[in-house]
Amino acid sequence: MTTSQPIDVADVIRELNESNETLEDQYLRAREAADRAARAEEAAGQAASAARQAKVAHQAIQAEQRRHAPLPRQLMFALVTVALDGLACYFAAQALDGSQDTTLVWTVLFLAVLAGGEVTLDIYRDRHLRAWRILVAFLGGFVLLLGVLRLRYLATIEAGDPVAAMAGAALFTAATALFVFVGYRALRAAETPQAWRARRRARAAYRAAQEARESADRDAVHRDQLVDAYLRQIRRVALRACPTAQLPMLEAAARQHLQGKGT
Repeated sequence: MTTSQPIDVADVIRELNESNETLEDQYLRAREAADRAARAEEAAGQAASAARQAKVAHQAIQAEQRRHAPLPRQLMFALVTVALDGLACYFAAQALDGSQDTTLVWTVLFLAVLAGGEVTLDIYRDRHLRAWRILVAFLGGFVLLLGVLRLRYLATIEAGDPVAAMAGAALFTAATALFVFVGYRALRAAETPQAWRARRRARAAYRAAQEARESADRDAVHRDQLVDAYLRQIRRVALRACPTAQLPMLEAAARQHLQGKGT
């Protein structure tokens, strides 16, 4: 070939590969790495698109609601308020004068009523206001009933001080009512199950997109390392076969070819 005509990069690569089997193997590994990088880049793009769609879907569902607090966190808050009522319910169960096992059973039943009341109040607040008001009255009466039972128990153990028994019963009753209210408010702030599922899908899609991008970046780095190594061999041959002015164009064409962007 003459130096006045542009050198075909395919001819240089063919000559280089025919001269040494190791260089041919390096060329093949560079092309394989380029194919893997291209597939990884395509997968990363698809994962990013899926993440954007999942995020938009979550935002659309959330925009319809006024409740944006994470559902698992709010459920945990509500469970904590029920647990905090445990001691007060235990004192109320003690007034029934049963065995230890019976007292524990009554305590669990009392807690179940309070927990069910919190959940039911949240459900009926938006669906049936009249039923919600009936539930409020029922829970209020139940809390007062627990207060009476606690007063009976405390009056027994504080036989000489009825004022202390009444004060203790009133304190526990107020605490029970407060915890029920706080638990109810925690549930009222929680996102709907539909929004929670959409948020989980959006987070999972975001994590998948991040992992796909990291994988694509690693494959691209590996590809470029192999391409740079092979380009050094092309540069060595091209220095003897073409004018210096043609080297940048030849290297650019060779890089495109090795990266699978050219022929």
